[in-house]
Amino acid sequence: MKVTARSWPADADSKIYSSASSLKTGKAKEDRSSDKEALSSEKDREAERLLDSLKALSASSSKESGSNFKMKASKPEDSVGQLAAMLARAETRIDVQQVASRAIRALTSLKMTQAASQGSDAKKIAQMIKRMEKLIKRIQKKLQHLSKEEQLENQRKRAEKKNEIQRAKEIQEELNTRRKKRRRDEKNYANKEMAEDAKNSAAELNSELANAISPGSSGGSPAASVSDMSGFSADMSVGEGVSIDISV
Repeated sequence: MKVTARSWPADADSKIYSSASSLKTGKAKEDRSSDKEALSSEKDREAERLLDSLKALSASSSKESGSNFKMKASKPEDSVGQLAAMLARAETRIDVQQVASRAIRALTSLKMTQAASQGSDAKKIAQMIKRMEKLIKRIQKKLQHLSKEEQLENQRKRAEKKNEIQRAKEIQEELNTRRKKRRRDEKNYANKEMAEDAKNSAAELNSELANAISPGSSGGSPAASVSDMSGFSADMSVGEGVSIDISV
């Protein structure tokens, strides 16, 4: 083969360009693969970082509430039952993280209220704090469940691409079983906490009405009034208990 001085550099440049292009293509594929893995692991750590930061904020607020600083205390807008119902309906990580944010704010508010309370009120708030902390643990648990379900979903898709029909079917069955069990547990927990909220509300109303009644405020006997009132509150609590339902 005859090679001229003019054609040889052009041919060499063409080969070098082709080799460099192949290296760039291979490098791009590796980068995309590593990006997908990094994104998946980042999603797994995202919820944990959020809850850790919110817990740190809660701890800081607790320290401030324990100082000599005084402020007007108030109960949180979101009760444990309401947040548990929201958690049962949440099916994405973003939805769960929103519930986590509201739960942490409610917990901080309860701790500040506890610092300004005494006697029986302080005991009641302490019970609410324990319930709220338990809710936060369940939020963390749900984030772990959603992460596992997402992994199974990705495994199913990969099996379908490889035409592994039986494997994809088995993964889908496992995924359905996990979701069904999780949703049933979340629904039962939400109903339990909403019933507890209704019970506490009825008891609080009963106590307020009892304190409002004095021997000289009505013509009838105070004992009879309190008896009638307690019967009313019992009927109300039963009615509210029957109406509790969570659709997931």
